Amino acid sequence: MKEIFLTFITLILLGFYVCAEEAAQKSEPAEQAAPKAEAEKEKVYEGMPITPEFSKEVIDKITAKYSKMYESYAGVKNKRYVTVEYRDPDTNKLLETEKYVYTRWDDWYKDLKIELHSCESDGKPRRPGVIACDPHESKPGIPHFDKNGDKEYIRELVAVEKLNGRLAYKIKMTARKPKAEHFVGHVWVSVDNLEYMQNEGKAGKKRMGEKDLYVKYQAKDFNNGQFFHFTSGYTRVVISVMGYKRVLIYKFENKEIELMPKKDKK
Repeated sequence: MKEIFLTFITLILLGFYVCAEEAAQKSEPAEQAAPKAEAEKEKVYEGMPITPEFSKEVIDKITAKYSKMYESYAGVKNKRYVTVEYRDPDTNKLLETEKYVYTRWDDWYKDLKIELHSCESDGKPRRPGVIACDPHESKPGIPHFDKNGDKEYIRELVAVEKLNGRLAYKIKMTARKPKAEHFVGHVWVSVDNLEYMQNEGKAGKKRMGEKDLYVKYQAKDFNNGQFFHFTSGYTRVVISVMGYKRVLIYKFENKEIELMPKKDKK
């Protein structure tokens, strides 16, 4: 009887031990789950839900990065190579092709200055100064990520998605008081290092004679991420002025890109 009693006690104690061990095994992952959950919470992934708080956090970080560029420098100097196609709006027939090469002093807050190096129409050189040598430049756009960005635009992170194989924030830009110098549409900024990658949209307000406008520009960081600038772009604009109707396809590539110090804008 004593041996049976001891065996019974042993089984009870063993049961307590097994239950305690199982409880410990269950509680250990639970304890480890907290930091893991926090890590998952911080992870940015394609298609993730966007909260207003997360949107503000991301846009504030991008603004903090690029506002230094606008505060420290006057703008960007580059050499631009442009092709402009004139097409019939009804048939899309190519009517004329112009090509330009010029240097741009692209001041962020003042009028643009250019120096024309060459222009041609349908492969034939044109003399600078005539109407055919107008490269169709306009005033600089109003920045999205300087200190006044939030005053000029409603900026909303609307998605996280892939762009050219990279994970990117897609940000919607809406002008608060639309002007022709506003860019409205979407901007893509990389998740890994907040590099400005692309924008796509239109002007905040149509200029005289414009019936439709679409732009898509590619951008990248320079000087170890110190500043960004557009490297190439595409614009399609429909013009209608006093019976003159044309579709202009404007393509450009920027080279020799460098920052302009505030004291020396040349």
